[in-house]
Amino acid sequence: MHEREPHNDAIKFTVLFMRASDFMREHTSGEILDASNSGLGLVTTFPLEAGHVLEWDDRLQEGNLHIAMVRWAEKLNEHYRAGVMFI
Repeated sequence: MHEREPHNDAIKFTVLFMRASDFMREHTSGEILDASNSGLGLVTTFPLEAGHVLEWDDRLQEGNLHIAMVRWAEKLNEHYRAGVMFI
């Protein structure tokens, strides 16, 4: 949708997902590789999958919560590379 610009920053986030019939919340971290107005590219050790929802607090604006959905993810050795879209 929008062209991504290279970005290099650590991120701590919560992954929201379903496992069987249970709603799960996992706190994890990763690194932002690129960013645009509509989403981020990131890498993490958590096994992200399309459809997972991520949420994290804005470090610059206290109380501002960001929410994004994983659009695609691929495993790269012990890491996962993913593209997320802001929702």
